[in-house]
Amino acid sequence: VVGAASLGFPGPDGSGVDGLNYGVLQPTVNISLENRAQLGWAAAVPKDVWQDFVLPYASVNEARSNWRPLLRDALLPLLMNASGDAPGALNTTAVVSAVNAQLWSALTPTLITFRSSQTPLIYDPMSVLAFGYASCTGVSLLFADALRSVGVAARLAGTPAWNGNASNGNHNWIEVFEPETGAWSFIEAKPAGGGETLSNPCDKWFCSPAKAAGTQFFAAQWSRATNASIYPMAWDVANLDVPGVDRTAYYQQACGAC
Repeated sequence: VVGAASLGFPGPDGSGVDGLNYGVLQPTVNISLENRAQLGWAAAVPKDVWQDFVLPYASVNEARSNWRPLLRDALLPLLMNASGDAPGALNTTAVVSAVNAQLWSALTPTLITFRSSQTPLIYDPMSVLAFGYASCTGVSLLFADALRSVGVAARLAGTPAWNGNASNGNHNWIEVFEPETGAWSFIEAKPAGGGETLSNPCDKWFCSPAKAAGTQFFAAQWSRATNASIYPMAWDVANLDVPGVDRTAYYQQACGAC
């Protein structure tokens, strides 16, 4: 995030342009730290995972916006109700389940639904909320951002080509880090799936030996680590700028056994 001073705008004396003095970074950091201090499941996320998969304000090349306070304000009271106002009563799995059940009607007058072939027309979280629908990429990004807004480490995952053949289509979903197990699990946003769980890979429609055969799988990450792969985006195939994690071996094993 570039500060207003470096862009030549006046300082916070009332003569500047609203929002440019601090941008999205200040609420992002403040809310993330508040969650980490107040919510048991957020405090349990290891620091390096938190920095890469909770703190960032974007996942891939979607439009940047200040989604965190909006999503947190809508979802945290629902989580507090679910826990009897006792944050320690919920673990990561329970938080993910509650968010996936409540998110799609919590901020819009109608239910957010799945509609195919919307990316890249509608896929950043604010656009999904405004239109009320998106394809797998859009609902997955909104789901990941909603989880981040309440302190859960989440990231976009998927494949740009089933069986290594672009004509077979592509798909996106999310992965969630569970401090209780120290591992990443995966799940779909409710509009794109159904009654999936974090614990059973095989309850996702796409997790099968036939789908996994010859398929490469990736997860997006924020830091440009020296060992980082890229996150190939089916909607922007020439863009090699988004860091990623090659998850092919994990999904080949998990889905090959289904």
